Amino acid sequence: MNELSESKKTILADVSLLFVAIFWGSNFVIMKHAFEAIEPFTYLGIRFCLAALLLAIIFRKRLVKAPLGDYLAGIQIGFFLFTGFVFQTVGLLHTTPAKSGFITGMAVVIVPFIYYFITKKSPGLWAAIGALMAAVGLYLLAADETMGLGFGDLLTLVGAFLFAGHLVAIALHVRNRDPLVLAVTQIALTGVASFTVAIIYEPTSGMFSHPPAIWGAILYAVIFCTIGAFVTQTIAQRYTPPTHAVLILSTEAVFAGLFSYLFWYEVFTAQKLFGAGLILAGILITELRPLIAAKFAGAKRRKADHPGTFL
Repeated sequence: MNELSESKKTILADVSLLFVAIFWGSNFVIMKHAFEAIEPFTYLGIRFCLAALLLAIIFRKRLVKAPLGDYLAGIQIGFFLFTGFVFQTVGLLHTTPAKSGFITGMAVVIVPFIYYFITKKSPGLWAAIGALMAAVGLYLLAADETMGLGFGDLLTLVGAFLFAGHLVAIALHVRNRDPLVLAVTQIALTGVASFTVAIIYEPTSGMFSHPPAIWGAILYAVIFCTIGAFVTQTIAQRYTPPTHAVLILSTEAVFAGLFSYLFWYEVFTAQKLFGAGLILAGILITELRPLIAAKFAGAKRRKADHPGTFL
């Protein structure tokens, strides 16, 4: 019964992460449009500081009671989140929304190796096969006609390594720390650090004077892509392994490509469609294989307990 309960929690966590991927994928196109009217780190600063402020108000009692260790863990996680956004954001200025989303998804093949290096726990053969298929799919999605990567693509790839570190850092801390404190701390650190960069390198006049469409883009990112997504991600990773999490979140690339095709009019070729198919196949192999194995194991146990019966 406990195994079934844990399995249901894992499935629920995985479905929640899929919705996170949908919102994050849609936001690549929204950010690309927003960056035509707002400086990138000003956008990030407003987005993450506003999200942190709202979360701090809602969970103020819980935050006050949290031990120092929870905040230190959140700072470590926030470091990877902020630096990942630095490279992703600057890279997005020099590439398309779809390619940015696809390359960011390269974290799918990086996470298992980082996690193994730190914990010495093998992700398993099927997870490795699924990750490899997803990585090939992501390359087909991201590479241009010459199968090469541009300057913006390379910056985004560095961001993918940092986002992989972010996922692993969450996995290492979330089971022993308050996930809400971790979420609020990482969001607040990213917001403050982004504002610091904006004050140093971006024009400060008119930092908060933006048209309604820009504020709409910021509020969408605050509510769905920051508060909802990071709180959901942090809690969900308590119930699902990091290899599951990164594979599901890699569908962010597929949704980024879909939204880029619909709203940025980016060409989604047969090559990119095949790459998206490989990503989904890699996820299904990793996600469904353990469930099928558990079902067959349960059937064998029932048959052993009740020999001669048809199951």
